[in-house]
Amino acid sequence: MHPAIGFLHSDTDRRRNTLALDLAEPFKPLFAERLLKRAASQKKLKPTDFETDVARASLSKDGRKKVAALVKEELATTVYHRTLKRKVSYEELIHLEALKVVRLCLEDKPYKPFRPWW
Repeated sequence: MHPAIGFLHSDTDRRRNTLALDLAEPFKPLFAERLLKRAASQKKLKPTDFETDVARASLSKDGRKKVAALVKEELATTVYHRTLKRKVSYEELIHLEALKVVRLCLEDKPYKPFRPWW
C-alpha cells in the first residue's frame, strides 16, 4: 500500500505518510501516554534532555535517544492475544492492524479497529 494513502488523516499534506498516522492513532493512548507516565515516574528524562526556546520545548539529542530506547522497550512488551491464542508484542499488534487495513482494501473485509482487551 502506498504510505500517502490515509483515511483519518486524508486531508493532511499528501507528502506525509498519512497511512502511518492512521495506523498509529488507536495505539497512541496505549503507548504514548503510558510511556510518558512511566518515564516521568521513573525519572528517566531529566531537564537536560530538553531544549527550550521561548515558544517551544523539544527533546535534545540525548533525550531523543532515551525516548527511542523507551519506545523500543515498550514495543517489545507482550500481551496474550485471545484470537491467536498466543503472546504477541505490541509491535506485532501494529503489524496485525496494518494487515486489517490491507484486507479492507483488497478483500473488502469489514474493518474492526483495534481496542485493547486487557
